[in-house]
Amino acid sequence: MRTLVTRTAEQPLGRLLAVGIVVAGLLSFSAAGWSAEPAPGATVDALLARVRNFNPELAAAALEREAAVAKIYPAGALDDPMVNLTRDQGFRQTLFTASQDFPLWGKRDLRKAVAEANAEVAAGRHSSLALELEEQTKVVFAQYYQLDQAIRVTREIHSLLRTVAESVRSRYAQGVGTQSDAIRADLEQTRLGPELSALERDEEMAKAKINALIGRSANAPLATPQVLRRVPSAASLKLDALIARARNANPTVAMAWAEIAAAQGERTLVDKSWYPDVTLTLGADDLAGIGPRVTGTVGIKVPLQWGVREANTQAATAKKGAAQSRLDAALLKVESELQSALASLIRAQATEDLLKHGLSQQSNAAYQSALASYQQGRGDLTPVLDTARSRLQIRVEILRVETEAQTALAAIERQIGSDL
Repeated sequence: MRTLVTRTAEQPLGRLLAVGIVVAGLLSFSAAGWSAEPAPGATVDALLARVRNFNPELAAAALEREAAVAKIYPAGALDDPMVNLTRDQGFRQTLFTASQDFPLWGKRDLRKAVAEANAEVAAGRHSSLALELEEQTKVVFAQYYQLDQAIRVTREIHSLLRTVAESVRSRYAQGVGTQSDAIRADLEQTRLGPELSALERDEEMAKAKINALIGRSANAPLATPQVLRRVPSAASLKLDALIARARNANPTVAMAWAEIAAAQGERTLVDKSWYPDVTLTLGADDLAGIGPRVTGTVGIKVPLQWGVREANTQAATAKKGAAQSRLDAALLKVESELQSALASLIRAQATEDLLKHGLSQQSNAAYQSALASYQQGRGDLTPVLDTARSRLQIRVEILRVETEAQTALAAIERQIGSDL
């Protein structure tokens, strides 16, 4: 009776606890929904972190690397033993044997070394892909920033032209200006419409590329880009120093060295295959009237397949030669791309300096002067419109060379295997 009373009293308490758990879960779910994670895209560092964590192609390369690492231990292990049980009913004889193959002459260590080299190849492939994706992310973020700023500048110039158009119409209403000036002002303002649409289209394309890199749907929302990465002065970068860093840290170069090591190990294994392996067999023989006896056998694998071994030797030699050629090609490509990227960085920074400290200031002054003269009735509308468009073109050109510098920096960092 006491047990029944206890259970009856526990039932409301249990229901209360269950309801409490459900309510707590709903509250936590609501809180999670209310405190949604902000959209990425404000900085390139946040995007790079997402690429490393969520890019599906990079995840596949990481799994391939893990698979290659997992093959190291089996490569150096012994094969499973062979167990035989024989029963001869006529002689009432039972024979039990267990045999084990033992590779000699260091073959197990060589197989393990080859597997380790192949794991290094897989690791280099993963690192190379990671650097390639990071370079793409840096470049497309710079393009995203460029387009966002270009849209802002175009809208700003569009607003200025609207102010000019209103001033022209006001003057025309007062009988000061001409109808052709009013039409030209409206026409110049209308021209920016297609340019703005093209910029917005390109911005959506950049967003889709970014979302693909970070493993999201193409139309997922992104934050407004805030700032570009700092670009070091090209004068502080020396080509020889960059090439030296690339030789030591470039994953493609490291992968080529690992391929050479794997091919060399395979060639040595082929040479060792001319030396026989040993098979040891232990067993017990139970014969009626005699009793159990222990048996032992030593077997030697005789290397008679000369044609097979010669073909394997040719294959291993060709594989090593191919790996050496890939290393030479990788080193030449690294030097070429580093020199090209450094030259692009030098040119972009020189152009940016000229635009920012020369043409930009001059175009702003020319626009303000032309606008003031026209508003005072002492000038024509043509200089106003020309200087306004020149101002737009120079500011867009500054954004373009900034993106060019970011692209060159990303290419250099991919080759040297790290950020500058």
